[in-house]
Amino acid sequence: MRRLSASIVDALSVDVEGFVESNAESFGRRVPTEHGPTDRREIERNMAAVFQLLDDLAVRATMFFLETVAVSLPGLVGQAAELGHEVACHGDRHERLSGRGRDDLRVGLRRAKGRLEDLAGAPVLGFRAPEFSITRSNLWALDLLGELGFAYDSSVYPIGVHDVYGIAGAPRFPHRLANGMIEFPLSTVGVLGRRVPVAGGGYVRFAPRALTEQAVRRIHREGHPANVFLHPYELGPAAPRVGGLSTARRLRHYHGLRTGPRKLRAMSARFRLGPVHTSLEAAGHALDSGGEKVSPAERRNRTSPSSPLAGDVTTRA
Repeated sequence: MRRLSASIVDALSVDVEGFVESNAESFGRRVPTEHGPTDRREIERNMAAVFQLLDDLAVRATMFFLETVAVSLPGLVGQAAELGHEVACHGDRHERLSGRGRDDLRVGLRRAKGRLEDLAGAPVLGFRAPEFSITRSNLWALDLLGELGFAYDSSVYPIGVHDVYGIAGAPRFPHRLANGMIEFPLSTVGVLGRRVPVAGGGYVRFAPRALTEQAVRRIHREGHPANVFLHPYELGPAAPRVGGLSTARRLRHYHGLRTGPRKLRAMSARFRLGPVHTSLEAAGHALDSGGEKVSPAERRNRTSPSSPLAGDVTTRA
């Protein structure tokens, strides 16, 4: 089948985390910060399926790893890099950033980034917050990411109706922030005057394949790449059953889990898919691959939790 928009490379990424870990705050439950044997087996089985599927499709993607996964399954990070996938950071643990302070986050992300770089043998350029939890209340996190040497972020959902994430009126497409980083927002299209999320996670699971593909084409007609993301349990065989959930919660978290591979195969036949950094560079956004950006005073006082940030970042088109 003929590929459309041949000059555009749509970003494909996988947020590497376990099913319960991924949804625990939505479930209203606490989960251990260390993976048990069951969690490790789930992630290993699903990632084996992810790697095989992408190899079959001759597609490379960005793997946003949690540090908790890197600690429990360090070989997965190295395997992803060896297979040609981009290794990026999903945080030190799966916890919404809205509940975290600057100093705690700085320490955790610096450690997570360093661990992933050691395991991958390459710089980690990208970050995505758990549950896209960079909102208007914590835009300071973007400053922090720039200081730590990240070249791009993909955490902002430019919508205003979700109960956890979203920044109403934020730019919909990749753009440079005031601190020099690139923000690659999650994809949306306009429907009846509202922005509707498309091409990621549950939005892929719930939407008919043709509807998602139509949305991607609409984004292409606006001259931009789509930002496609999935989770290991949406592409692999293992998703543990969690008891005590309401009917609405069960539908939200389990509907369409087995449709991911089929839908991704169809998308790969119609669109060019690649890692986030490849998509951004193809769209003309040069990435700074430099290391951590700290002043001499900051470097001397790294152990001090009270070092001030440089000013909050605001997005601009």
